[in-house]
Order: sequence, then C-alpha cells, then structure tokens
Amino acid sequence: MNTEARTAIILLLKGLFYQSDNQKAFFELVTNSYGVISDYFETIGLEVVVNEADGYAYLKNIVYEKEEDLLPRLLQHRELSYKVSLLCLILRKKIAEFDMQNESEIAIVTKEDISSSILLFLDIKFNEVKIKKDIDATIKKVESLGFLKKIKFSDDTYEIKSSIKSFVNIAFLEEFDKKLSKYKEANLWN
Repeated sequence: MNTEARTAIILLLKGLFYQSDNQKAFFELVTNSYGVISDYFETIGLEVVVNEADGYAYLKNIVYEKEEDLLPRLLQHRELSYKVSLLCLILRKKIAEFDMQNESEIAIVTKEDISSSILLFLDIKFNEVKIKKDIDATIKKVESLGFLKKIKFSDDTYEIKSSIKSFVNIAFLEEFDKKLSKYKEANLWN
C-alpha cells in the first residue's frame, strides 16, 4: 500500500475526508486503492462511502443481516441536540436552494443568516447574550461535524459543505420531527 492510500485511511479515520484536504490521497482512494482500502475497513465492520461528484468520503458501520456476522459497532451514533439538529436542517435547506440557483459555486452562509434562521424557532422571551453564545456553540459543533467550514479571512462567513446532503436525509427528517414534537410538548425551546 502506497503513502497516499495510507494517508487516505488516516484521513477517513479522522472523520469526513474532503478532496480539498488532500488531493493526492483522495485521488488514490477513488482510483487505484478503493478496493484495498475498502477491504481494510471491512475487516473491522466499516464501509467506505465516497461521493466523487462532491469530493468527500467517510466511514459508516456495516449493517449485517446475519447475526453470526455481527461485530461491535466501531462508530457510535450520537444524538444531536435540538439546536444542532435544527441548524443542520436549516443548512440542508439552504444548500438545496443554492444548488437550484447556482451550479458550480460553493454555498455560502453568514453567521447573521444562521442566527436569524434559528431565532425563528426560539421562544420570544430570551436572553440575547445567552442566545448569541448558544448559536456560536451550535455553529462550532456543526463545524466539528464537518458540515460548515469558516471562510478564510472572515469571522462570520461559512461554506456549507456538500456532505450535509448525505447525512440530512429522510431518516434524519423523521427523527427531527419526533424530536420537535418532544420539544414542543416539554416547552424546551431554549
């Protein structure tokens, strides 16, 4: 296995791996070494998912049909907070709108856009300082998930990463609807 293939393995283990993170390793993953890398991860119950068009790859647990094939889950599913789920949903909607309007450019969103979108879902009575801190923390969490990337030389402008399309899908929307109902019933908007 060459250096680029081993680099691709390491980058996949760190989380979402974007082509822009390492062009050579991504090219190696997509072209020459996909089979080897895929086999490597399959032995520990992981599947390599590559989206060549949008330039990203990630790992997910293999879903086994036979119980005797079942391995312990290496990647744990973490439940996202209401605000993180909400922001992911908002970003997914924004990237869908952007894709319909622009074909080749990156989707951009400002912190002000994010704040105004989130505020629509919060109770009218709120502490501005607390909400600002909460929104900043939510943005940082979504950044750490790999769905937002701060634009260089700007403190309040972000690129919405195309990988959000793979994660905010029908299953996510159904789970979010359930979560939204629970929050409404418990009056936990803040």
